[in-house]
Amino acid sequence: MKYFDLSQSVVYIYIAMFLLAMGITIFSIPNIIFVAKKKRLLDKPDHRKKHVNVTPNLGGIGIFSAFIFVASIFNVGFYFTGWNCILGASFLLFVTGLKDDLVAIDPYKKFLAQLVAAIIVVYLAGIRLENLQGFLGIYELPYLVSFLLSVVGITFVTNAFNLIDGVDGLAGSLSMLLFTFLGVLFAINKNIGSAMLCFTIAGAVAGFLRYNIAPAKIFMGDTGSLILGFLASVMAISFVSKMSLLPASSPLSGLFAGGKGGIVIALAAIIVPVYDTFRVFTTRILRGFSPFHADRTHVHHVLLDIGLNATQVAGTLVGVTAFLIATAVGMVALGWNVSIAILVLVVCATLLLYLAVKVRNQKLEKIRLAGLAKENAKKEKLQKVSLDDYLSSTLTKPEENYHDDQHVYSKVH
Repeated sequence: MKYFDLSQSVVYIYIAMFLLAMGITIFSIPNIIFVAKKKRLLDKPDHRKKHVNVTPNLGGIGIFSAFIFVASIFNVGFYFTGWNCILGASFLLFVTGLKDDLVAIDPYKKFLAQLVAAIIVVYLAGIRLENLQGFLGIYELPYLVSFLLSVVGITFVTNAFNLIDGVDGLAGSLSMLLFTFLGVLFAINKNIGSAMLCFTIAGAVAGFLRYNIAPAKIFMGDTGSLILGFLASVMAISFVSKMSLLPASSPLSGLFAGGKGGIVIALAAIIVPVYDTFRVFTTRILRGFSPFHADRTHVHHVLLDIGLNATQVAGTLVGVTAFLIATAVGMVALGWNVSIAILVLVVCATLLLYLAVKVRNQKLEKIRLAGLAKENAKKEKLQKVSLDDYLSSTLTKPEENYHDDQHVYSKVH
């Protein structure tokens, strides 16, 4: 049999791909850790990083290898048009991320690689956002607008996942939720190739998370975060496109009435890294800095400042994502206007972030006031000690010195 017959066993194929990818990653990561430590290919802690020990940062090699191996032997290209372009673009980002993990490269060169990868899949594979499904009253997009919007979108989401990878288990957990959720919807809609890709990458990430949950034994590095962000954007656009062309016979036709709502659910699935990156880039530019200027203004930094540990930060943001996905599904099922539904998601994200920032600022203010009180108490103690020493030395002054002082005083007067 040249290709897998998925008519009866499709679910088992999805499970097999997930488990095989997970198994390969679980097996390969310890070997990557061993080689990285032996060759001193380690990520060193600094003032912006939470970890205190040098840690290997080549986990993306295991994720990418498992993904490519499983997708190839299950012949995903037969079921997904444009797979060869996705493979080529992913390899470009893999090489770029690997070089950045090993020797560090200029952020603008990394951005250029993301842009080229986006152009490959948009122009050559035809994976682009063709319909906004009524957002701001816009439906079908002209080719040039569709092309530019898709390239910018893929580049931005790729960069967003790269930047959100700042806490143990965070980028991996968000990615696994995203790919598993989209994989289930693709499977229900019988989009076999898309479902195969989603479950494969979800399995690879699941295996990696075994070693990345705090305290992390290895980081995915740019090698992993660039690929996950790129695939997340590609699968999100693919999901929107397929929902726009949903036939009446589809099991999802009752949810996505008239092909609308896919863009709402896709946005909800990626909103945490996308919204955070948009906010951070905007504030940096307004303050006169480059959007790639490193600082501690990301949402995970806010949660860390509140006092949450890495696992709690990852769990909180995964929970927020799940809540927003459920909200999006509910709004789509109720037939809400696409523009209003997206506005609700943005408002929810803004309010949750505002609450987190407010709590963080209150805690930092308490710490500041406690520090001032401690400093004032220290100064008062030093002043009291100095006064006591002066009085003690004055009262215990020798009597002859006292008479000498009196004699000098009499002569002067």
